[in-house]
Amino acid sequence: MDLAVGRGGSACWVEVRPLITAKLESASFASVLDALHDLGKPFRFFIVVPKDGDCGEDERSLVRFFFEFFDEHTRAQMSNVIRTLLDVEVIGGVELPRHQYRFCADLELSKNYALPLVFNGQRQELVVNLIDRLVASVAGLGVCVEVVVQADPNAAGGIQNFVHKKTTPKSTSSTNSLVLDPLVDLLGTGIGKTSKSESAKGRSGVVRVDSWSRELVRGAELKLASNLFVCKILVFGESLQSIQTAKKALPAAPTNKLKTFKTTKKPKQHPTPTLRTPTRHVMRNNVLCRLWWAIPLSLLLLAGFFGLFNPLNLVLSASISGVDLGFVGFGVFLAVCLFMGFRKRQPIVLSTQELAQIVGLPTAVEKLPVVLGKVPLSRMQLDYENQPTKKAKKQEEDKNPTVENTKEEVTDVWSQECKTNWSASSDYQHGFSADSE
Repeated sequence: MDLAVGRGGSACWVEVRPLITAKLESASFASVLDALHDLGKPFRFFIVVPKDGDCGEDERSLVRFFFEFFDEHTRAQMSNVIRTLLDVEVIGGVELPRHQYRFCADLELSKNYALPLVFNGQRQELVVNLIDRLVASVAGLGVCVEVVVQADPNAAGGIQNFVHKKTTPKSTSSTNSLVLDPLVDLLGTGIGKTSKSESAKGRSGVVRVDSWSRELVRGAELKLASNLFVCKILVFGESLQSIQTAKKALPAAPTNKLKTFKTTKKPKQHPTPTLRTPTRHVMRNNVLCRLWWAIPLSLLLLAGFFGLFNPLNLVLSASISGVDLGFVGFGVFLAVCLFMGFRKRQPIVLSTQELAQIVGLPTAVEKLPVVLGKVPLSRMQLDYENQPTKKAKKQEEDKNPTVENTKEEVTDVWSQECKTNWSASSDYQHGFSADSE
């Protein structure tokens, strides 16, 4: 269950606008995310894509980027950090425009969060900012991407457990792990998992793994070395097609991707007034997900204990009574309902580099429909002072004459010769007329 935390109204909101002169790179917000990880407080990030026509018939709907921080102190601190590290304009005292969307998709990872969302080879060759692709794909569709983030160092235990299972033979795992693993995950620290992994590795010795498993382990170890964040990603839209378009534009890799966990029709007014801390759904995945078979089985055993239901009649008796069929039908119906209500959910745990492909700003700001910030006057003055003077430009042109300068010099020489010839012709005509007289 998400935990609600306090916030200070519009004072905790900021809007970040890239400057037209900004030279942003892919994953440029990585340093900002590391600073937020050190603070250990939750925050929200929004990519608001208005629908064409909401701002007027002749105006183009522009994409905006918002942050909501835990309190006023965090907002002021992080605003200064963002201004210092990036060429952006940070506007405080604003709040995300409220809007009632028709659909909301709550996302989850398709596989274990130890598998990276950005593939190892893709990290080195990634030259296109994925946020550019997201903004370009959903421009004018009227969607909003909400990312709730919280630093979670304890998530390293799940990655250690994944590496342990991939590098340890199945013969060394006992039936006790079926009971102990959920209990260790429920504690959340993963300390006991590490010691168990080391002891099992010592008993098993060298383990042979195939190349694909080795690549998965390598990616998990690289993710383990980074700061980890637990996230909740929501996509709001006016149609299911627009939500699907936004989801496909989010980062994906051959090892893992984001998928829809559930879709809600006519959700609450967006944004929600309370900033809630996301969790890794430990209680749900280790306890509640087993209720779908535990509760119906317990009820059938209890009914058999009081003589209301006899399971042997289903096998031995030639004719099955209606009471027995009723108990079986009720048990199956209850199991299906509990399975749909408490099925496992893969938590979204991302490293700094993975999260920076979602939380950030586009780089092609001159091509995309985004709201641009105002260039500070001091920066404009600095650019003016850095321009060369006329004297320095003249000296540079004399040293390195260009084609245009050469043409100008030739034109000047030709004009001077024409003037000389014209003056000589005038003197000759004047002398000739004097002799005639």
